Amino acid sequence: MGNVLLKIKEIRDKLTNKELKVADYIEKNLEEVKNLNTYEMGNRCDVSQASIVRFSKKLGYSGFPEFKIALSSDIGRQEMENSISIIHEEIKVDDSSEDTGKKVAYENIKAIEDTCKLINYKELEKAVELLDKAKRIFILGGGFSGIAGRDFQYKLLELGKMAIFESDPHIQYSNFSTIEKEDVVFVISQGGKSLDIFNILQEPKRRGVKIISLTKFSPNPVREIGDIKLSTVAEKNNFRSTALSSRIAQLTVIDMIYVKLIQRNKTLAEKYIGDALEMVKDMKMK
Repeated sequence: MGNVLLKIKEIRDKLTNKELKVADYIEKNLEEVKNLNTYEMGNRCDVSQASIVRFSKKLGYSGFPEFKIALSSDIGRQEMENSISIIHEEIKVDDSSEDTGKKVAYENIKAIEDTCKLINYKELEKAVELLDKAKRIFILGGGFSGIAGRDFQYKLLELGKMAIFESDPHIQYSNFSTIEKEDVVFVISQGGKSLDIFNILQEPKRRGVKIISLTKFSPNPVREIGDIKLSTVAEKNNFRSTALSSRIAQLTVIDMIYVKLIQRNKTLAEKYIGDALEMVKDMKMK
């Protein structure tokens, strides 16, 4: 699992003062860090060797050696990306339509690429298995995340799954009155700090229902309540929030799950999708 710099960026606001010193040193001295041991790194950052190890583990690595391997991979990738000419400046009020279009496209592409780099594919496989065996799938998501939630419901229904989505938190809570251990909850929340969603999740958690969370990578309440944690990445700039690019990233993860479910049940999936297409055929203009 590479993408060290991306992970640091995602969890920066959750780092301790000592960890911030380590993060700052890494970002400013990439080439040097990959050749240091924990003792040397600790001296450079004025922290203990244990702090270096804890920092590495906080990013998901077994220790500093694995961290350095991932960092070396990151450096090579970054050098290659920097050699490619792409419009990556922030969107400005006076940008032309062409420049705005290119920048919006770049941000969306970057959100997809960063999400694909950062997502834990073992967790994704676990999520697919859980969803495949679920009796019913309850989908939660409000605002822009609700768009992804509705899309996921449609995809699951196409595959013959019993999928329930409701954007109203009060109705969502009412739906959980009949939830059982054989069911699964799939919650989508980019920031992971929605109080309504967090409170609603307490009921299925109390009943022992498995929860799959799809949020940003950095620690947040909704992510932590999930039994299976999936991540998306979407940068925020000075012109617009993460909402638009996060929606693209969420839909990408949902598409991954959808395709994996089809791969697991190809014959049955083709039948359900074919039936659905046949049903709507007569609704289209000739």
